[in-house]
Amino acid sequence: MASAVALTALLVGMSATAGPASAAEPAAQSCSYDLGTRTLVCVDPGEDLNRAVLEQTHLLVVTPPAQPDALAGAAPADRLLPAGVRATFVQSQLYDDAGYGGSFFQITNSSACNGSTTWYFGPLGSVGWSGRVSSFKSFSGCSTKLWQGTGYTGASYGYAVNASSLGSMNDQANSVTLR
Repeated sequence: MASAVALTALLVGMSATAGPASAAEPAAQSCSYDLGTRTLVCVDPGEDLNRAVLEQTHLLVVTPPAQPDALAGAAPADRLLPAGVRATFVQSQLYDDAGYGGSFFQITNSSACNGSTTWYFGPLGSVGWSGRVSSFKSFSGCSTKLWQGTGYTGASYGYAVNASSLGSMNDQANSVTLR
């Protein structure tokens, strides 16, 4: 999977340098990474990220209440997961822009946070999110901490449930922990 991401990054980089100098940079994709299965799914702006996760990985993203639920309004019997589909919970969403705007990178896992287990993700550069985070939201009982270093070192912001701006840590995060 890492080689596919690296190949995609290489091809994107090559096409960006080969294009005309006046070409506009394409809008950034939103992505979802599942800690348990180590799968990454990205979509272009306007596409349904959680539907793409289900179609590509057979993981049903259990969304925060403020987002549409794929099973909302379904009868209780229909809310059971289909064969071969597992649930994964949104733990954190990292946003390109302050105030929870722009593209986002969400981290999911097979369980909610419990306050004592720490989950690690990094380096953010491995998924194209190094130095991009300007705000974040936490879900499923989690709190998020951003680190400037790729190995959970250096300056940090958090642990916090939500942050609409990051002060001196704006666009500085290279790794993240959740608990």
